[in-house]
This record gives sequence, C-alpha cells and structure tokens, in this order.
Amino acid sequence: MKKEILITLSLLTICNLTFTQITTSKVADKKEEISNQPYDSLINFLGKDVYQYVGQELYLKGKSESLRKYGYTGFFTDYTKSKQKKGVVYKCCESYNSKYDELAGKYFDVITIHKHPKAKESEYLYGKKFFLELIAKESGDRVYYEYDSQYKHSFPFIIVGFFIKQKELNIGREIVVRGKNWVTRAEPMLDMNTGKPVSFEVGSIWKCVDFTVEEKYYTLSLVLENDKGEKIPLSFDNVDNTHFVFDARKAELYKKMFGQEKWDKILNGRVVVGFTEEMVLLSWGKPEKINKASYGDQWVYDGQYIYFENGILSSFN
Repeated sequence: MKKEILITLSLLTICNLTFTQITTSKVADKKEEISNQPYDSLINFLGKDVYQYVGQELYLKGKSESLRKYGYTGFFTDYTKSKQKKGVVYKCCESYNSKYDELAGKYFDVITIHKHPKAKESEYLYGKKFFLELIAKESGDRVYYEYDSQYKHSFPFIIVGFFIKQKELNIGREIVVRGKNWVTRAEPMLDMNTGKPVSFEVGSIWKCVDFTVEEKYYTLSLVLENDKGEKIPLSFDNVDNTHFVFDARKAELYKKMFGQEKWDKILNGRVVVGFTEEMVLLSWGKPEKINKASYGDQWVYDGQYIYFENGILSSFN
C-alpha cells in the first residue's frame, strides 16, 4: 500500500512539473526625465532638456547663399502625418522642403512639445526626437518643427533670450588673438566694413563691440574691433577655442604665471624644453595620443613627438 501511495505521489509531482505555466512579469516603461529647471538663457541648443523651450521665442537663422536653394527641413503642418506628402510640409516646396524666402528671419513662439509619434514603436530610432509646436508671430500659423535632441548642428533657431543674454555678457569683453585665421587659411582676415585685410598681429587685443548674426555664413558672432577701428567677426563657437583666441583676463593671468617670454612662445604656437604639460596644451592643444612609459610620457602630434619627465618637457623631435 505504501508503495502505491509513493508511486501516486510521484506521478502527481511529475504532472505538476509538466503542466506548470510559464509566467510573465511586467517591466515598467522607461521613465522620462524632464528637467524642472527654468531656462537660464546661457545655452541655445538644449539637447535632451527639450521641454525648456516651452514659452521661448525662436528666431530662424538665414543661410549662406549657396544653401538657400535647399530651403528648410523639418517644418510641418501636422506632425502625425507622413512627411512625404507635400501638403504636410509647411510653406512647401523646394524638393519637399519649406521655401527659404518664406521662413528665413521669422520669429516663432514655442507652445508645447510633442514626443515623436513613432517613439513607442521604436525607441532606438525615434525616442530622442520630438516636435516643437510653434506659432509664427507674423502670420499666426501653427507649425511643427521636428527636433533631434542629439544634433546641435541641425538646430536652425536662435533663442531670443539667449541672444539678449550673450549680448549683455560679451559686449565690452577683450579678446587676445593668436594670429591664426579662423575663417579660411587661403585668405587674410578682412575688415567687415571695408573688405580690406586687417592688422591681425599675434597677441593683439580686440574688444567686442557687438553680438550679432553675420550675414555671410549666418553664424552667431562677436564683432571684434582693434585700436585701428578694424572689425572682424568671431564665431561664438570659437570664443573659448584657445587654438585661435584667449580671453584677455585669462591671458593676463597666464602671462603672470609663465612669464612674458614663455607666454609669447605659447601665443606663437611654439614649445621649448622646460615647458609644463599645461603650457604645451595651451600652445599645441590636446595630443592625438599619449604613450605611457617608465621614463615618462610621450605625446604624439601629427608625426611629432614630445617627451615629458615628471611633467616637464625634456625633449621633442
């Protein structure tokens, strides 16, 4: 009898194991991180903090003459419909893009932000894309701009508050130039008023007299003026690029720290034995590669090699 009971229990155990159901567990959707910080007017492209655009006024920059024929991409009358329909493209049509002359220089108010309608379908492709719902200030048209939070270069607007803030911060600022042409190596720097070459000496000091959108490449720029009254535009993106310029206050601190002789060499893009790593970085920028060794570090610059011992430049080729 006991044997039969054991067999029965064994059979029941096997049956239970055989018919145990597979369970599923719900996984919560990715929680959207929305910044509650107010817009501080210090950044023009907000990246993932897209909701800070709400309530801001945007200005649509113009384009250089060679690009105007392509119009503008990303402007629609309905963000839920296919972008391939001409009726959906706002102020259509130049190759399914919005007409340049219809939009350039216009102002828009940001009303709200919409997630891309395909974001749930494919988080990888559309999760970082949004639509800015805009009202055109001049016409009152409702427009939807497709915004990609990953790519600063594709954002065609200037936030009006950002422009005003930067104008306040930069006018009167002094800049020390290194004499390296940031526009084109093929031509000298030209005076904005006369079109003639300017006195672009290494170490010369220029004062910011305006903050504007220059009308050749349509980039945000500081207008710099020297003591001769010559004016040149400095792209806002290059303001902190020490390959081209230094803030005058920082330059003065460096000069006191390193001494006039070494500072002059840095401005001229030279290095000498005895330079610290900081001096080399200021003179030549970041190396392409750093090789570590027991005797010191080797910094590689486009086929040139610099050797350090205890943080001091000991030799170079």
